[in-house]
Amino acid sequence: MLVMLGIVAVIAAGPVTGLVAAQAVQPLSKSISARGPHPSPAPAPVATAVSTLPGREADGRVERIAFRLATAGRPRCPALEPALGLVLQHLSQFELADRAGMIAGLSLDRGPGVIAVVPGGPAALAGIRPGDVLLGIDGHAPPPETALTMPFDAARAHARADAVRDLLAHTKTTPFAISLLRHGVAMTVTVTPRLACPSYIHLARSDQRNAYADGLHVFTTTGLLSTVRNDDELAFILAHEMAHNILHHAVVMRGSEVGHGIGRNLGRSGRIVRATEREADALGGTLMLDAGFDPVRGAAILGRLGGGDLGIELFAAHDSAGKRIAAMRALAAARQR
Repeated sequence: MLVMLGIVAVIAAGPVTGLVAAQAVQPLSKSISARGPHPSPAPAPVATAVSTLPGREADGRVERIAFRLATAGRPRCPALEPALGLVLQHLSQFELADRAGMIAGLSLDRGPGVIAVVPGGPAALAGIRPGDVLLGIDGHAPPPETALTMPFDAARAHARADAVRDLLAHTKTTPFAISLLRHGVAMTVTVTPRLACPSYIHLARSDQRNAYADGLHVFTTTGLLSTVRNDDELAFILAHEMAHNILHHAVVMRGSEVGHGIGRNLGRSGRIVRATEREADALGGTLMLDAGFDPVRGAAILGRLGGGDLGIELFAAHDSAGKRIAAMRALAAARQR
């Protein structure tokens, strides 16, 4: 159903059906600069020591936790996808006025740029580094960016990121070549993906505190990230939303038995909504335990943020914070028996 490439794409969120309402987020602003092109032989692959571009540490943190959840949770997922542990950015994700600088500094007109790699993940072990540009994936050039003379458009940026994700997904777990541009030097590395639970994580630039799943992607915001106190809390948020996608809850929420507007959380519709949230908590907590996170410590964010909804419907139609934390305690206790 979904694809877990271990990639965080920072884009504007599109419409969400069923789980919660989406919000508009900001396009990216300028990042750091790189140098211009000169072909040369590739050095031997080594695991990178620097995991993120300066200023993009939040992207690396989200991907590191999501990758850990997705790879450790393999036994829980009926469908598995290749994971690379890689964070990409695309020229179309930037404002029109910033694109010339991103071309000059990071060569993003040549292909997707690497924001971060997960230490010890497939991309890092292959020698891929932050600042690299992907020129080719298993012998195929990334799909070209389009309408780059037009203002930023969330749907177009989203489609571009998904097209690159799909190209990477076709590699499955067979070792494959990625052609790179690094400081103007062309090189090729060989990557061996790992199987992982499916999901596709987006960290959106927005002051709003929100996280949601649409059946294919998981979205969270920098506003929410600034609120979490530890990695367990962030893992709780990501695992809950990943679980919605793994369990195909978007299909349920788009069904005829689930209402919309005021009636969504009432009667039979409300019972269905609350059941999906409990299921997502249960699977999300299990994924956390599999990955070595503490779901009780992670669920503490619920009480601190008002219990029901993280401020803007993230947990609307969920049980109370107290009940959800108690459920995580029971889940953790059962694992220790």
